[in-house]
Amino acid sequence: MNRWEDIVEVPLPLPFALKEIKAYLFMGGNGVTIVDTGLNIEQDFTVWESVMKELGITWKDVEKIVLTHYHPDHYGLAGRIQQLAGGIPVYISQVDFQQAQLFWDRDSKMAQDLASAFRRHGLDESVVKQIPKHLASFIPWIEPHPTPTFLRAGSKIQLGDRTYKVIHTPGHADGHLSFYDPEREWLIGGDFLLPRITPNISMWPNCDKNPLQSYLKTLEKMASLPVKRVFSSHGPIFENYQERIEQIRHHHESRLKHMQDFVETAGRVSATEVCDHIFGKDLSIHNIRFALSETLAHLEYLRNNQQIEVESAGKRYFYVPFRQ
Repeated sequence: MNRWEDIVEVPLPLPFALKEIKAYLFMGGNGVTIVDTGLNIEQDFTVWESVMKELGITWKDVEKIVLTHYHPDHYGLAGRIQQLAGGIPVYISQVDFQQAQLFWDRDSKMAQDLASAFRRHGLDESVVKQIPKHLASFIPWIEPHPTPTFLRAGSKIQLGDRTYKVIHTPGHADGHLSFYDPEREWLIGGDFLLPRITPNISMWPNCDKNPLQSYLKTLEKMASLPVKRVFSSHGPIFENYQERIEQIRHHHESRLKHMQDFVETAGRVSATEVCDHIFGKDLSIHNIRFALSETLAHLEYLRNNQQIEVESAGKRYFYVPFRQ
């Protein structure tokens, strides 16, 4: 268990490709604050109880939970911990709480909408049929949903004994929030900026229609912020903030050019064909979902910038070179 002054790093295991999420515990005179929670699985809950025992605290010492965004590995245990801690506030952006319901409510039509979208973009029907069951498998990992208190960008929030600025950092999630301590120049970044991998930027039904544009604007906005240390959710805490922003910008520029060149060379391709070209075909259903959604985010960025076009043929969509 690593600690930086008042911040305790809490690594939590994940039963999918990322393997681990870093949650953070902020120690304060009036109690502790949890930022992100892990999944509602016994492995993660056991880690939390072990950490609390080591620190000499209980659930009753937790004064609030703050969530960077709605994805299950960040959101999953929030409702359970809220109940154990006596109904403490759970802070999240309104957009991301709505998207948690959009994705993970048992009555949601997201699985059907996503399956339909993937079918239109050329995904094989044998894989499309796996989407509803795959999405439903996450629901037990996030229930019960917490009762939220909505947090606005531009406001301030206490984490432990220090005041942080709330910054909207969309792209990875539409309502993603990061938290900035201007005195120490420390950033609690969630999945906005990661040290070793690029954050997944995906286009989902009924969400941001140009998430890559949103993310690139976030990088541009955040580049001017003086940051000495980033507490991210996956990978080690890091200090090469500006360098990492430039690396990720370059990654997306390169990926966009690669996709545009592929469309122009092929002449007419589905998003699935582009995805196969970039990511390969030997992917799990979990990774197919993210790979194809990220491919769509890049293709739609190119389309919105009039670098490629989309055309329909029956119920299928294809990307073609831009016609002057």
